[in-house]
Amino acid sequence: MHPPKQLIFFFLFMLYSNMALAALNTNENREEQPVRGIRYETRISGEIEGNILQALTQISDTKGLEERPPLTLTQLHRRARADVQEFSDAFRSFGFYAPQIDYRIVQDRTPVLVEFLIDPGPEYLIQEVNIHNICPEMTPLPDLPSPEQLNLAPGTRIRSAGVHEAMKIILEHVREMGHPFPFVEIDRVVIDHSEHRAYIDYNLDPGPVAVFGRTEVAGLTRVKEEYIFKRLPWKTGDPFKASLMRALRRQLTASGLFTLVDVTHAPELENDNQLPIKVNLTERSPRTARAGLAYQSDIGPELKLGWVHRNLRGQGEVLEFDILGSDIKKSAEAGYTIPGWLRPDQKLVFKSGLVQESPDAFDSDSAFVTAMLERALTDKLTAGIGLGYRLSRVKQLGETSEMGLFFIPLELSFDGRDDILDPGTGIHINIRAAPFFDTFEPDNRFVKTYASVSTYLELMSQKRIVLANRAAVGTISAEHTSKVPPDERFYSGGGGSVRGYSFQSAGHLEDGRPVGGLSLAEINNELRFKVTRRSGLAAFVDAGRAYDTWYPDLDERLFWAWGLGYRYYTDFGPIRLDVAFPINRRSRVDDSFQVYISLGQPF
Repeated sequence: MHPPKQLIFFFLFMLYSNMALAALNTNENREEQPVRGIRYETRISGEIEGNILQALTQISDTKGLEERPPLTLTQLHRRARADVQEFSDAFRSFGFYAPQIDYRIVQDRTPVLVEFLIDPGPEYLIQEVNIHNICPEMTPLPDLPSPEQLNLAPGTRIRSAGVHEAMKIILEHVREMGHPFPFVEIDRVVIDHSEHRAYIDYNLDPGPVAVFGRTEVAGLTRVKEEYIFKRLPWKTGDPFKASLMRALRRQLTASGLFTLVDVTHAPELENDNQLPIKVNLTERSPRTARAGLAYQSDIGPELKLGWVHRNLRGQGEVLEFDILGSDIKKSAEAGYTIPGWLRPDQKLVFKSGLVQESPDAFDSDSAFVTAMLERALTDKLTAGIGLGYRLSRVKQLGETSEMGLFFIPLELSFDGRDDILDPGTGIHINIRAAPFFDTFEPDNRFVKTYASVSTYLELMSQKRIVLANRAAVGTISAEHTSKVPPDERFYSGGGGSVRGYSFQSAGHLEDGRPVGGLSLAEINNELRFKVTRRSGLAAFVDAGRAYDTWYPDLDERLFWAWGLGYRYYTDFGPIRLDVAFPINRRSRVDDSFQVYISLGQPF
């Protein structure tokens, strides 16, 4: 299927129009009235660390007001002298308490040069950190964090931001030790100019020790109060820990049942040092209809419709239905999730569905049912084990086979991303394995394993530049591809793997059709640029293929592709348009480019 050239032309036209409009606006600004006054440029010279130089540039009025030149040389001197004092304060905040800062104005050039001449001077290093108990007769100090835990290790440079940040660390540490009302302040910071040393003293009143008291829940209408109490990570009388309150807030927020979750404690203790807890909740509507539309030039349009009830019986049970329709796949699926099954940190998930697939590789009709037990090992790590059965009829290259596959899925997932649809930092690891047993042919059995790792590095704050990388590998323990059903083999190529190649085509072909493989290797690299709050660009390189052998044979070449993309950032996630070009283009097999439109980043 050839991509619609009208869509590509429209995308390029819009991109060109935006660039032309920006250039036009720039030219209009330049055609304003001539600037009067002393035109000048600013330079900051000296051996200065990059982050300090960036800070000096941001706080400099001389630099920031270049487009508003002063009328007299005296005014220009005034600007520069004001910056000298600002620079001195900035260096002190970075641990340089004896900088040498001067400036000069070079008038025999156009524009005039204002140059700041800076010698940061010696670093002032932390010598000692002390925390003093200001109420020793009332409450003894708990175990306190070390200077290293406060990020104030002796021998490191003192930074004012770090000195203040350490107070927050002390407060959180003491609250974790059972003291809900601690008080901390900076007593003094002594700077020894002769030895270039710093001494830091804090005053701390830890306050009384507390235990968890009664818990009150407010704001429930449909959700039963029992649902909340089952998920309390503490019991009445347990030692107070602030982290347990945060854990409850995260768990209730992640349930999707509430638009607002506020977990607070009372301002004072009750009898026996019990601290009452208040959980204020605002429920969201339990029913939601959802829809999604995607387009890939090798597949065509894809429509997704769904309906979900998040609180079927008042205990957070989730009932959902989804249908999907495209040229190559049609499916209808249902799911039912029981949260807190047997213990608060695990859930039981049932799924079933009917699927009809007709890609170039095969034609398949199947029905499946699975039951999966998932447990949250930590806030970010989840493990699962289940049972499943799939009945299918598959036709490939003129041969039809029927199978009844019993399988035991195993999953392990670590999700440290800051955002699912538009991640900017973190890492996501997904490992899946499942032994399969054909109930129609008992001798036919195999194990399928897959692992992927995605990393995200924010090169500029607020996701203005993000480097995203993904690597995936898969293997099937079988003697030959004929021992594995075509719809369980590995395929590569398409919007979810190697963009630029048709769906499932990055691998061995027979009669021009993909046949799948016993192993898989894929690499994706993407650099994402946010141009404005609502729009951004992307450049990417993808590579991968499916292999006939049970392990990726590195002697066989990967299929490489490159491309460019546009992102429109909505309040619920980015809408992406990618245009990808195959590098290892095969004659009469691969198109010159592919187009992908969908919601969310590709990985």
